[in-house]
Amino acid sequence: MTQVATMTHGEAVLRARAMIPQIRERALRCEHERKVPQETIDEFVAAGLGRIMTPKRWGGYEISHDAACDVILEIAEGCGSTGWCCSWLLTHVWWFAAFPLEAQFDVYGDGPDVNLAASFADRQGIATPVPGGYRLSGRWGWASGIDHCTWTMLGATVKGDAAEPYARLFVLPQIDYTVEDTWYNIGLRGTGSNDVIVDDVFVPEHRSVRVAEIRNCTAPGRAVNPGPMYRLEGSTRNHELIAPGLGAARGALKEWLTWSRDRVSYRTGASFRADHSRQLGTAQVETDLDAVELILRRNLDLIRNGGPISPETITLIHYSGARSIEWLCRAVDTLLGLSGASGLFDTNPIQRAWRDVHAIAAHASANPVQSGEARGRVLLGLEGHKGEPGSGIP
Repeated sequence: MTQVATMTHGEAVLRARAMIPQIRERALRCEHERKVPQETIDEFVAAGLGRIMTPKRWGGYEISHDAACDVILEIAEGCGSTGWCCSWLLTHVWWFAAFPLEAQFDVYGDGPDVNLAASFADRQGIATPVPGGYRLSGRWGWASGIDHCTWTMLGATVKGDAAEPYARLFVLPQIDYTVEDTWYNIGLRGTGSNDVIVDDVFVPEHRSVRVAEIRNCTAPGRAVNPGPMYRLEGSTRNHELIAPGLGAARGALKEWLTWSRDRVSYRTGASFRADHSRQLGTAQVETDLDAVELILRRNLDLIRNGGPISPETITLIHYSGARSIEWLCRAVDTLLGLSGASGLFDTNPIQRAWRDVHAIAAHASANPVQSGEARGRVLLGLEGHKGEPGSGIP
């Protein structure tokens, strides 16, 4: 067990804030290279920010979900893609804390500063039970930040050791998988969310865990990492989606407030600031972002002390989160409209935030129809709900 100094929530936020100028300066490069610049990842790790969610037993700071959220809000102000990747680097550490102790020794054996990627779509891979473990094969998409990681977690359907197929999560070292450069996208262009390919690789039993055990908080790692931030079912969170979007939208609003001061209409010469419709639109954006933050803070309050969290509360967290992302889309839509044609250039951070927020809204866990139906059934007193309000799995 590694002993380390602690880091407070406030210190983590200040360290993240200090990174914003460099992150903002690299934002265009991040888009052009289609992945977060290595310097940014190195600075994130060197600042100790990658340890926010890492268990103390492995040298982490084990601060809180709140601290992780606030750090991502800061980083995403400078670049939405960078905020997205850093958000999942932290979230994946939380998921990995559910793995058996022996797997944690494997990953953290050389120290706590390990970047973990993931693609949890279990239908994209097949795991076949064999003595001592599983043979794993498949192709997984959407592995954000995979180029900066030395381990990855992959979901797969297990067939052959139970009456019914079931979902299991596996952790693999870099040597056991290949990455295919597939990430050409309209939004979150700089996340490097490429495909991962595994071809009949043996994974030891201890480097896997049932997804159902993570969702219901009975996974073996929960016993060895007993802190309240880990005592949560896997479906209790969606702040890892909202924080990058809110941070990016905040950055766009700040850019608009600065950029619009000296802007005039090319057609009429009228000041942007003096335009009544732009005044109203700016106020509406501010209020939309404030509303999203209030919901985000409320949802963090609901999980701060760990579980169990009632199914009814989970539907509240998921639907309010999905609606929040809709409001973020409305806010960046307004900002892009206020900016006029000049806001469409690649060099303008407002259009980048617009694309990034809409890309986040396309995430399966941000589906407001599915989560809204589940919440509505609860409110109307109907037993249960159709499907899950959101799995909490990206």
